[in-house]
Amino acid sequence: MIYPPQLTLKQLQAEHPDYTAAKPHLERIQLLTEGGWRLRDKLSSFLKQRPGEEDEIYETRLEKFSYSGVLGSCISQMAAKLTSGTIHLSNVTNESFWEGFREDNNGLGRTESQLIEQLFAESLKYKTVFIHVDKPKALVIPQSRAEEEQLGLRTNLVLYPCIQVPMWSESNGKLSWIKVFQILDDTSDPLRNPLKLAKWTFIDSEKIAVYQSYVKLGRKGEILELLNNKGEPLPTTEGEPKVPQTSLVPHGFGTIPVAKLELPNDKWSGNHAAPKAEECLRLESHRYDLLTAAYLQRTYKPVQTPDADLGNSYVDDDGENMPTGLQYVLRVDKFEWSEPEGKIIEHIDKALTQAEKQIRAILGTGGAYAQEPIEASGVSKQMDFEIEDDRLESYGSILTDTLQDVYQLVAIAEAQEAEKLAVSGLDEFGGDRLVDLIEALNMLLGIDLARLEQVLTPTLYVLIRERLLSLLMGNLTPEQRQTILDEAAVAEIPKPVIPEFEPME
Repeated sequence: MIYPPQLTLKQLQAEHPDYTAAKPHLERIQLLTEGGWRLRDKLSSFLKQRPGEEDEIYETRLEKFSYSGVLGSCISQMAAKLTSGTIHLSNVTNESFWEGFREDNNGLGRTESQLIEQLFAESLKYKTVFIHVDKPKALVIPQSRAEEEQLGLRTNLVLYPCIQVPMWSESNGKLSWIKVFQILDDTSDPLRNPLKLAKWTFIDSEKIAVYQSYVKLGRKGEILELLNNKGEPLPTTEGEPKVPQTSLVPHGFGTIPVAKLELPNDKWSGNHAAPKAEECLRLESHRYDLLTAAYLQRTYKPVQTPDADLGNSYVDDDGENMPTGLQYVLRVDKFEWSEPEGKIIEHIDKALTQAEKQIRAILGTGGAYAQEPIEASGVSKQMDFEIEDDRLESYGSILTDTLQDVYQLVAIAEAQEAEKLAVSGLDEFGGDRLVDLIEALNMLLGIDLARLEQVLTPTLYVLIRERLLSLLMGNLTPEQRQTILDEAAVAEIPKPVIPEFEPME
């Protein structure tokens, strides 16, 4: 692909149709999971002004915002539980390199477990994550691997959630190129105010091209104009602002150095749980508003004057309403100050609890299905854990496939053999491992394998024996599994000991 020295802002801001359609929804999921001040700044997107509600009362209601962030909490819990599984890496050609890389895959100390947790959390939120296998550009050409290490040219992994990738192209299910868009804060100069730096990065099968410029942003984050390094507006060329190319590097991978992790629609839990998270936000905010309001029902009886014209029907001219904390005073036949019973709070509490349970059920976190967690039986809790483990195992297979693609790219960057490198694991999670192992061994010892061999056909017996062993072995590498199965194939099965009984006299 040919990258010109400059591109217009219009060209750089082009978006994939799928991204344009999904972007507003992805931004809402991002706000619901992050919470905090970012959500408060965009609160009017979730709590709309009611018909007839005055601006002052609406602003007061927004000030009483309350949200516990159940969606972000559940996603974090699921991501943390996934890391309880084990990752196995086999067929590597440089053990020392991979030991170090798995302890630090981004140059900042991020471990493999933290990488898995971050990948899983981002994919649950945004469905798609792009992993860029990057190697820093050298000022001089290194002559050996030792010189690369001395120059600090180590391979790093950079994650881009799909909300940062507005444009891409695929062919036969494989990425051809991607465009990454980021807004960065430039605080490099202590003598000036921080500036916003817009950065567009194109990555294809041959090169990495970067375009960037300082920008002025609008209230919604849109780019209003381009600036120089002093924060002054740049003159436009031919009526269209243009952004200069700041870097163009051939990466030498021979393929695009980006792997794509994408969840199927039925496993994209953030998408399914987001509407319920919005419901929780509204319910919790309404609940707090009611609890903190001067919840007095104010009424008055108007003074009526006799109708002087009895020949015409009396028409009551309502005049102006009287605004109060409850928006308007009610007009009745008597004047009084009274406090409602507040039963609506109970209904809101029940609805809020139910919505939170539904979010946990969608994400598959433990405790989602018991009606009363405190009184839940052991069977109910065990069912929750089994559902959670099944869900995690289905995610684990997707993650290990993606991680294998990533590690093969890392092997290419390090001039190692990549095709045979394999990643496995993430198929067993949580639980009391010691108790589970002892229980599994006791059950296995209770099976009369010699008897099974006698009554089953040879092929069926081998299949059943291998199935039993695979369930017992759990989280092992393919090589370890095959070794155990080979050993079991030649092992002699002890015959059961039948006690001898003396004949009765």
